[in-house]
Amino acid sequence: MGVPPGTPGAAADDIVTPPGGFTYRANVHQEGQPDWPPIQQTEVSLKSLFRTVSIKYRDYIETKAGETRNNIIYLEVSGFPPLDPLKVSYEAVSVPEGINVERDWQTYGGIGSQNKKSSKTLLKIHIASQLAPGEYPFAIKVADFGSIPCTVKVVD
Repeated sequence: MGVPPGTPGAAADDIVTPPGGFTYRANVHQEGQPDWPPIQQTEVSLKSLFRTVSIKYRDYIETKAGETRNNIIYLEVSGFPPLDPLKVSYEAVSVPEGINVERDWQTYGGIGSQNKKSSKTLLKIHIASQLAPGEYPFAIKVADFGSIPCTVKVVD
């Protein structure tokens, strides 16, 4: 989570709202400021009987105990009949003790081609201050489509 000079207390995955909508701090270049290390994201597709969702999200998050990390889930739905992407729900499952995942907000990400709509959902991942260093896997259930894996690595 490198922190460029001049930004004490800030993190690359802080949420900012430049023109165009909310995103990670690392995705925004600011004139005269050093760039942040990029946020690594994974892309997956899940299918139901008539629809497909394409998802871009963070499947591996490295952090210290006692911190809160952000995971934006970018989702695009295609298929017929059309599905409002804001009606897709998320639930963290098999979450290890000491980690709490909550949905903070969800908004449209724009309208793509015919029968494709997108959304952005923010999941906040709270790490207990007493959680020992190590890797903690869990899954994020994407209603009606399946689950996507996520791992939090707690470092010293």
